[in-house]
Amino acid sequence: MDIPYPPDLPPGALLSIIYRSRNRLLADWAAQAGIPVAVVGPLIYLSTHPDATQDEISQRMLLDKAAVARAIRHLEEGGYLTRTPDPTNRRRYCISLTAAGILLATDAITVADSLDRAMTADIPEEAAPYLLPLLRSMAYTSSRLTETKDSIRNSIINDTDSTDTRY
Repeated sequence: MDIPYPPDLPPGALLSIIYRSRNRLLADWAAQAGIPVAVVGPLIYLSTHPDATQDEISQRMLLDKAAVARAIRHLEEGGYLTRTPDPTNRRRYCISLTAAGILLATDAITVADSLDRAMTADIPEEAAPYLLPLLRSMAYTSSRLTETKDSIRNSIINDTDSTDTRY
């Protein structure tokens, strides 16, 4: 198979291409469903984590708190979720999908799964068992890096070869 990307393109660039391509395709579905693509991730998260809080969604999905608040507000206005005060902390709200939200999330999951299958269709069968563990490991490591102290992150970022112009 002839792949038009340079063989020395770094993992970050490749992951970015994958993410942006997938997001464009999800955006097409979201537009047809009448929702912004930015609510799809929180919607899917809530389908498997009922009674989550906005902070939990933000932390677990590495999303900006303001973006999560906008997504929650949009889904609530659309009748896709409800917010109830957290019994242990009245300043927090537990967020759950309504029946309409569950249906929308089910559709979103179906579309996302179909996209993922299509995007991995050309991966050789013998390589497929390694893909998810490798991606999961990269996701975990990268999320841990975002949680480390700024000095550690800065040392990683500043410890690069400034002549590297691969992308």
